[in-house]
Amino acid sequence: MFVNGFKSASSPAVLGTVSTAVGSQRTPRAKPVKITQRHHKIPRCVKRTIQAVYPPEHQGCKETDQPSILTDTDEPPRKRRIIESPEKPANQPIKHLSKSHWTTAYEEGELLGSGGFGRVFAGIRKEDGLPVAIKYVSKMIPYGKLQLTGYGWLPIEIALMVLANATPCTKILKILDWYEEPKRYIVILERPEPCMDLEEFCSRQGGRLTELEARIVMFQLMEALQHCKSQGILHRDVKPENILIQTDTFQVKLFDFGCGDLIKDSYNEFAGTHQYAPPEWFIQGQYLADPATV
Repeated sequence: MFVNGFKSASSPAVLGTVSTAVGSQRTPRAKPVKITQRHHKIPRCVKRTIQAVYPPEHQGCKETDQPSILTDTDEPPRKRRIIESPEKPANQPIKHLSKSHWTTAYEEGELLGSGGFGRVFAGIRKEDGLPVAIKYVSKMIPYGKLQLTGYGWLPIEIALMVLANATPCTKILKILDWYEEPKRYIVILERPEPCMDLEEFCSRQGGRLTELEARIVMFQLMEALQHCKSQGILHRDVKPENILIQTDTFQVKLFDFGCGDLIKDSYNEFAGTHQYAPPEWFIQGQYLADPATV
């Protein structure tokens, strides 16, 4: 059974999701409520929690300047944006046009999951046996697209992952390679072992986390989202199914950028899971990046 997350019937390991539909129909409007703005100070107990989980010497993810936007024009039904990507380091994912190249470099294994937007298989990198996930994305899907300097037009999921990985962050799932065929894209992602998504992890513990577990997960998630912001990215679909947790180390990784976008002044359309939509979108039909993420 697959509900957003990819769950193997033969193994508890779970990896990735097929991206949620962009521009799906809205659920019925929630009953309007009055929202007032308040300024809050950080409580002492929260400060103590931060110090307990992340001591002063903890550096976190390295931040870079937000990528500059060159143009921003919409061409329905696909969003067209041109942005300048940071200088491409040697370990950036590489695009290969030949199918024979990726089948030579990677060995495909069992199906991890499938949905309306593609399929994900377990795999290994042949040169060193590194576990990977191989994700197939059809070109028939009306993906938003971004144009990155040095890459050309990319599906928004691939483009945002390239940007997120331009500066290393251990809290973001790595994109290792990607390939383009006439009818589909193939994305090669890291596959930590052992791991599962946070929804599955919680369900195995009676549907909840302990206070300590929640504290560890939330601070790592905050680190991932701060990194996304530093790269000019709004994830827009943060939910347990899109948070990967490595069960032996409790390390968290954020993934599935298929509903994401570049950070801008405001948003009039919601892309993501409606159960996690910001209340102001239902009430005002508009939302901002930072409050929606919080």
